[in-house]
Amino acid sequence: MSALAESTLIQAGLQAGLFDNDTLARLRPVARTRRTSLMETLATECALPQTAFYLAFAEIRGLPYAHLARWTADEILLAKLPAALLKRHPMAVLRDPAKVAHLALANPDDALGVETARRVVGALPLAIAEPEGLATLLLRLRGKEASASGGVEDPVMLFERIVREAFLRRASDIHVEAIENGARVRLRVDGRLEILGAPLVKELGEALISRIKVLSGMDIAEARAPQDGSLVYPSMEGGAVEMRVASAPVKFGERLTLRVMKSDPNRRNLDSLGLPGAMTARLRQALGHPHGIVLVTGPTGSGKSTTLYCALRELDADSFNILTAEDPIEQIIPGVSQVQVNAKVGFADALRSFLRHDPDVILVGEIRDLDTADVALKAATTGHMVLSTLHTNSAPGAITRLTDLGCERFMLGATLRGILAQRLVRMLCPHCRRMREATPEERRLLGLAETASEGEAAQLWDATGCPRCLGSGYRGRIGLYEALWVDGDTAVAISAGANERDIAATARDYWRLADDARDKVLTGMTSLNEARAFL
Repeated sequence: MSALAESTLIQAGLQAGLFDNDTLARLRPVARTRRTSLMETLATECALPQTAFYLAFAEIRGLPYAHLARWTADEILLAKLPAALLKRHPMAVLRDPAKVAHLALANPDDALGVETARRVVGALPLAIAEPEGLATLLLRLRGKEASASGGVEDPVMLFERIVREAFLRRASDIHVEAIENGARVRLRVDGRLEILGAPLVKELGEALISRIKVLSGMDIAEARAPQDGSLVYPSMEGGAVEMRVASAPVKFGERLTLRVMKSDPNRRNLDSLGLPGAMTARLRQALGHPHGIVLVTGPTGSGKSTTLYCALRELDADSFNILTAEDPIEQIIPGVSQVQVNAKVGFADALRSFLRHDPDVILVGEIRDLDTADVALKAATTGHMVLSTLHTNSAPGAITRLTDLGCERFMLGATLRGILAQRLVRMLCPHCRRMREATPEERRLLGLAETASEGEAAQLWDATGCPRCLGSGYRGRIGLYEALWVDGDTAVAISAGANERDIAATARDYWRLADDARDKVLTGMTSLNEARAFL
């Protein structure tokens, strides 16, 4: 007996609070109707990767969970285990980050396998590992004769498993990278890259890359030049999800990056973004103005497009003529005419065309050059509301950036309505975050009195880790925002050529990024470690 029973994993998930009895009862008939296992249905409906179930089982049994991306194989001890034993009872000798050796297997109740292995490698403590990861690890280290895996060697099934994990973990990108003697798969979850399982053998990695290139319409015979493609994959919630695929040659072969073009259902309006209430009200006020420009700034991957999409949803698409120029179109908004810019039609070209289509609101994916900025400013002065993004570090910095591009300061003062700057930080998992009192140094960093007796009390929350957040302590992301609203005095300062500090000083309603970071730390939305760089 080497496989862990599905019922055991479900019971572990129930005990760990991954779902309740009502959910379990509701999904039993759903599983029968779909002709899928109950565990697969639970995973789909509750967004729970298999890792969550094994983490819950390990927690209940009081055993460590072997993260194959962080634990290393002890190849000397592993080589002592007979191939016949590994084929019947998949297991591996792994060392945790503290270099302590463990016998890692999916089922600690496999008494025969454990006893046999311990006679060979010694009475090592047990650890829980996922069967797919163990199979991949054994295939790479011991070869096919010692691997009990079947489907894992099939690139079609492997890609399906990777995509399923990406959906369940809410990944925004999938990275498949050729490394020395193999390949590895990484997922970008909540802005951080995570290694998925153990590295693949070279043949399987190459087959996986070829499979993805075929689905994406790429040339599988061309491995020495970058390529771009796309594929459409069935979503777990129904429908289909588009993935943009890019390949590049690297030292040991090729690497692929798949961008999952999927909107977050929890980020559909301005109220869901985490904007301070007063900032949301001012943004809605700016959007209600018949003309002008609202800019959202920040580095790549800071959530600018999501903010703009939420702003567009605030508008009545039936009453307004809304046109967008994007690269790429990441979300489809009903009632909005969306144009994909390309080599033939740039942002400035699309903008000029829009002005002949009687627009009320225009969204420009990004202001990259003077030509685009000039057309956007002229559109804003002729009775159109323009929304766009810019790559700057702060809200006042957008004015400097536009000036550097060649925009006239008087035009900026006349057209700008508001500028948002934003960053994304990970949110603490609400199920396992731990509260504590802030230290004097932390209180100083947050701008509080050094002791609670001198000022208000300050409780901070730390990440701990649980099966719901897959041991990371974080689940999801939230924005940190800075806002500069352009009123009469601020417009005059901009037109007069004032510097960033003077412009911010004239604004009657300037909300700093540090203020929002401080508030979100003190309310337990995120940890001090996440927000420290913005304080």
